[in-house]
Amino acid sequence: MKAFEKSVYIEYPVSAQFKKIVLSNMDSYDGTKKEQLKSFLEDLQKNGCICGMISEFVYNSDCRKFYIQHLDDLENIRYEIEDSLGESVKNRHRLPHYTFVCWLCFEEYCFDIYRNSFE
Repeated sequence: MKAFEKSVYIEYPVSAQFKKIVLSNMDSYDGTKKEQLKSFLEDLQKNGCICGMISEFVYNSDCRKFYIQHLDDLENIRYEIEDSLGESVKNRHRLPHYTFVCWLCFEEYCFDIYRNSFE
């Protein structure tokens, strides 16, 4: 799908893992691949990872493992987000840092795809 190639985060190797997660989760939606992607991304924007819709990021232990494997990419994406906002991103739910960063980066990756493909 061309939508993934438009991501500003494609330069990060972790984006390939994020893409796999999106592709595996959007299959439960109806319609064409593009409609499935749009519906999935809209659900994620409404509910976020905190609702448990991303099975790869439900448990803190899974987030910790993912974070350790992709530490540099995730922290660099977080820095990019903070640079673009001009302030640090707050961990409002007081999650473990690794869970917070996984959710933040995955949600931002998905929002970027939505913004570039559907807005």
